[in-house]
Amino acid sequence: MTLKLVENLQKLGFTGNEAKIYASLICLRQAKASEIAENAGVPRPKIYGTLRGMEKKGYIRIIEGEPTLFCCIQPEKLILRIRADFMLSLSETASELNSLTPGSNNFASESFYGERVRA
Repeated sequence: MTLKLVENLQKLGFTGNEAKIYASLICLRQAKASEIAENAGVPRPKIYGTLRGMEKKGYIRIIEGEPTLFCCIQPEKLILRIRADFMLSLSETASELNSLTPGSNNFASESFYGERVRA
């Protein structure tokens, strides 16, 4: 796990601990919470709450049993989902911003960088 990877995951919306855990789980494939905490360098008292939150976000899967195991979703699937979510948010935001613009529907037809923007 590199610092750059953790930083990039954070730019995509992961918290610092989530980024460390996801990167560790890529290497571990599946592991117990204690193994993840040690490998990721995440404090043990925070590991279970963070893992449960990551499951809700769809970053990992929990395999109930004795012991409970955790595994990450495939990076390709994660990136596709993040991209789709981002594009949907971007499109919705553009539509909402355009609807707030008084008088002209063409206000956002070009970005500040001269690129065409779809409304």
